[in-house]
Amino acid sequence: MSFETFMGKVRYLDNQIAKWMMGHFYIFFFQMFLVFIFFLAFVNILKMIDINEIVSQNDVIQRLLLVQAHNSNLIVVLLILNSFWMLFVFNGLVRIRSILKDINFNLSRSKGGRD
Repeated sequence: MSFETFMGKVRYLDNQIAKWMMGHFYIFFFQMFLVFIFFLAFVNILKMIDINEIVSQNDVIQRLLLVQAHNSNLIVVLLILNSFWMLFVFNGLVRIRSILKDINFNLSRSKGGRD
């Protein structure tokens, strides 16, 4: 086995291991982190809906604070959903990158075999 063939196999294994780690660890970690934040925001929204029943109709300051809290929670939920979308796009880019690396590896290996 020549040195180039050995290094080609090492690069291939390195690429496969990196692809497995990226696909299974980082993406899963960020998804679980975002699900946890989404769950906390959802619980907070449910508590605010419950508080809406307690706040009196005559107290303007409490009503304004409640509306502001609802608007803030809406922004947080939309940012979390945007993060899920960005994570989905990032995962797609990582998959395309790994496919292109595999294609490049196979083309370079077949090109090197002809010389």
